[in-house]
Amino acid sequence: MKEFNDLSGPWQGWSIQDGLRISERLVLSIRENRISGTGSDKDGEFEIVGTFSPRNSKVELTRRYTVTTEPSQSGVGIPYDYEGQWDGALVFGRWSPRSTPWYGGPFEMWPDDGSGGEYLRNLVNEVELAASG
Repeated sequence: MKEFNDLSGPWQGWSIQDGLRISERLVLSIRENRISGTGSDKDGEFEIVGTFSPRNSKVELTRRYTVTTEPSQSGVGIPYDYEGQWDGALVFGRWSPRSTPWYGGPFEMWPDDGSGGEYLRNLVNEVELAASG
């Protein structure tokens, strides 16, 4: 199990929005249970801040776009909340706009160790083999 506070650096992930899977890349600084960083996805560039609770492995993040793909830039500054759980390999949970918490979807994010998700692919293969055998 990886120690969350030792995972500053590149991360990658995805979220589901309106039934579409959206990939993202992030660079996070994690120090003393505080998280900050930047990232990008198809909707634009964003900043992210948050906290990690070692007691229950809970991760709480707020994302705000600094640049969007919208011509009017109307999405800049709107807070999106991410509530998730660190399981030793990835953070998984749910995101939603703060103004409309009923809207949103699942997300996952994990440290980008340069393997292109090899760890997660192997884990999925192991689970599938165990289920079939």
